[in-house]
Amino acid sequence: MARAFSRGGSLAVQRLPGERAEPGGAAGARCTSRDSCRTVRESGFRNDSEVVVAGSQEGRPVARRGRALILAVAVVLAAAVTAACSPPSLSAAPEHITPRKPGHPITLTLLDGSGDLQVYQKIYNDFAKAHPELVSGIRYETASSPDVLGKLRAQELSNHVDTSLILGGTDIVGALQQQKLLTPLLPDHQDLLPDLSKIQDPPRAKLQALVGGAGIMNLWSPSGPAWEYDTKHVPALPGNPQELLAWAKANPGKFTYAQPPNSGPGRQFMMSLPYELGDANPADPVNGWTRTWDYLRELGRYVAAYPASSTIMNKQLADGSVWIVPTSTASDFNNHRQNVWGPDADMGILADQAWIMDGHFMLVPRGVSPETLYVDLAFISWVLQPQQQVRTYESGTISPAVTDAPLTQAGDAGKAAVAKFGRPDFLAQAFRTGTVNAPLDPLVLRTAFDLWQRKIGSHVGE
Repeated sequence: MARAFSRGGSLAVQRLPGERAEPGGAAGARCTSRDSCRTVRESGFRNDSEVVVAGSQEGRPVARRGRALILAVAVVLAAAVTAACSPPSLSAAPEHITPRKPGHPITLTLLDGSGDLQVYQKIYNDFAKAHPELVSGIRYETASSPDVLGKLRAQELSNHVDTSLILGGTDIVGALQQQKLLTPLLPDHQDLLPDLSKIQDPPRAKLQALVGGAGIMNLWSPSGPAWEYDTKHVPALPGNPQELLAWAKANPGKFTYAQPPNSGPGRQFMMSLPYELGDANPADPVNGWTRTWDYLRELGRYVAAYPASSTIMNKQLADGSVWIVPTSTASDFNNHRQNVWGPDADMGILADQAWIMDGHFMLVPRGVSPETLYVDLAFISWVLQPQQQVRTYESGTISPAVTDAPLTQAGDAGKAAVAKFGRPDFLAQAFRTGTVNAPLDPLVLRTAFDLWQRKIGSHVGE
């Protein structure tokens, strides 16, 4: 029996061994840009009462029936062939698949949209070393948060999933959920994953609940926004949003924040303001952020530009282009550890701080094979082991994704890194200041990004 499938815009036919193509048969099928799918020996009417079926060698009529029947048959045939010529969308692929252990090692392709590799890459590499029966190698790809959706959409259009696992924040989760491009992990595969209720305390569980079972959290922190400032030019950090606005007005062009869709500190600053300004509903950027949008619009009059990423913003602080920027605990840690910021860059918080929790997640794209899913689940379980989580202290985190990985269990390198760059005394007090709040729901966050671009980003300096 022949099977039709689409290849490069043409309808190809796959035949079983020993099966011969019939003259004028489906082997000649093709699609054209001007017409719907048709065969070389076209299906159609020979006259008002005849249907010519592809595969009739001489084009002989196969039926002489009433016109209504002829039309019905023609419509069915056209629909069937058109469907065969159209590759299925990945968003229409089965959501729920059963993982299957691969018969040979496979290559994992990890797409990092949130900078997780600087924390986790050694741990990821060690997974491959520890499981040669599952993994032959790991290929790493990086993209900005907005570009992750574009990459997955391109794979959808080609009907071929190259990405095995995605690393991203709630913004990426929301974008992929909206397009139905994720494979649900919980509760479908709970038997192959750790029991999250046993490794996440209430704050971590609250953030995990925002994405449900769409992904598994691998980074967590109260995080930000904190404020990094150049002590050569700013002897004392402004104490609240109103003082920050007054400072920016007095020092035009010396304050900035990176575009929220591309920056963790940028979006945390945006999401903290409804709490600090007393807006009507911090969870509703459409109807509940009147004060926030007015404040950001006024603040924008004294901003020279909104950098396209946190990396650019951090370099601007380092070279003296700006003097105050929002930051996060991890960003402060790593920029000092990597000597991006010198000793003149200090970190502070506002008097009535509104912390926004931050979390990154491990996500599986829709359309992966059962074998890839099996390895993904083993990979996720490996990353969440306490002995792996304590290793993250060495590379920039002060609050692992699981509760049973305290600093006391870290190696000497991790303890030394936190002591030198992690501001343990300052942050212990800072995290007890103000409130700790969840970020926006992933889909609502996308709405906030759109509103920011329309209301604020497109009016810089006005």
